[in-house]
Amino acid sequence: MVRRIFKDFAAGGGPRTIARTLNDESVPGPNGKPWIDTTIRGHVQRGTGIVNNELYVGRLVWNRLRYIKDPSTGKRVSRLNPESEWIITEVPELRIVDDVLWQAVRDRQAKIAAQYVNVIAAVRTSAANRMNGMRRPKSLFSGMIFCGACGGSYSLREKDRYACSNRIANRSCHNKATILRSDLEERVLAGLKHKLMTPEAAAEAMKAYAEETNRLNHERRANSAGWKAELAKVEKGIAGILTAIENGMFEPEIKERMRVLRERKVELDALLSSELEDTLDIHPNVAAMFKKKVERLTESLNQPEDRAEASEAVRALVEKIVLSPGDKRGEIFATLYGELGTLLRFVNQKDTKSSKSLKGLAKTSMWESVVAGAGFEPATFRL
Repeated sequence: MVRRIFKDFAAGGGPRTIARTLNDESVPGPNGKPWIDTTIRGHVQRGTGIVNNELYVGRLVWNRLRYIKDPSTGKRVSRLNPESEWIITEVPELRIVDDVLWQAVRDRQAKIAAQYVNVIAAVRTSAANRMNGMRRPKSLFSGMIFCGACGGSYSLREKDRYACSNRIANRSCHNKATILRSDLEERVLAGLKHKLMTPEAAAEAMKAYAEETNRLNHERRANSAGWKAELAKVEKGIAGILTAIENGMFEPEIKERMRVLRERKVELDALLSSELEDTLDIHPNVAAMFKKKVERLTESLNQPEDRAEASEAVRALVEKIVLSPGDKRGEIFATLYGELGTLLRFVNQKDTKSSKSLKGLAKTSMWESVVAGAGFEPATFRL
């Protein structure tokens, strides 16, 4: 199958066409998943993708990439190491592609790169410009819409319509349902106002939220004594190291031990300083209040000076949107998920007309997310 992919690519087949053909023939992809174009084409310099894997010509390359954590997102990202740091081992027993076919693929890649050199440069410049500033979602609910059939993402395609990405990319999904961006946004905003926070959901939320808050408070009080005892021990250890250094004792191990103790002290101080509320003050008429606040947010979306902050606040109320095809031609159902804890916090926040306050609506503390997520299922309804 690998040789076939190499031959098809060298003969002029596009990665997306190859992926679609393999999926149509029910050929299982890596780990049994459907084939996608990026699995085949990968990245030339990074050596990723089927057609760039040097193991297929009996060459094992190690230390090509390194992985670091992006401080802004917390996610691991890969970086290409200098070629001088690569470690290459010949493993001829693993070769399955001959040099002629390997070089034919390299020639095809070089031809593509030369043909689209200006396009590639423009894309990279555009990506760099986006990274230099605050990256805004392309549309109100970008990145939050998923397919009810395959679980993949829905993305904007031609004519400003959302469609299943897996269906478009490699036909691995049978969901043909699409929807105009404006229609979906209208349905979601209407649903937020009239369906998500019903009186029944509000009553359930108040009960479950209070129960979960009390449970976490009890757990915290039970752990508090242990944290205080450990903190006293850590502080005593730090003081002992400082005394030893003052007396002229210093070893590399002492420096490392001091670093560990100080890091643990910061963690314990944070745990002991955090305060959880015993109850959440929720107005009995929370459902009506929620509806009014969402209406005001919707109005703010039409005001240029408030749109960015209002969009962020609206996105914070929606966990995800799942689109599923109906039985009739062109019919599509949208199921909206929203975390009840976040919705209640949104209602309790004070109203002001400033852009700063609108932006604040989108922010939820870690504790609020933990309480809401652990206490009960998200609120859901079909639009």
